Amino acid sequence: MPKIEENQLFTVIIEWEVNPKYQQDLINGLTNQIETYFKDYDGFISSSFHASEDGKRVINYAQWISEEAWSNSFQASGRDEVQTTNDEIINRCDAKTLKLNSYRVVRVIENI
Repeated sequence: MPKIEENQLFTVIIEWEVNPKYQQDLINGLTNQIETYFKDYDGFISSSFHASEDGKRVINYAQWISEEAWSNSFQASGRDEVQTTNDEIINRCDAKTLKLNSYRVVRVIENI
């Protein structure tokens, strides 16, 4: 489960544009990649996928203990293999990466 805490975690948000008929396939393929290569990596916290109602967008919200842990995870997991498989999934689903940005949480408002 995502942990939203101010100034605690490194967050990566990736947005894809996808053919609506492949939206779920893109999510399934990328989720499999995370479960296979990253889930058990030291420093991984969570990864959430968000599907737009019109089927044209997928957002991945991923949290890591630090930017260093995120960066190191690619090297430890065989970056070339991961990137090749990601590219295959994205191409097969007629998708394109629109944005990849990193963030830090600076404010949280909760209804507790």
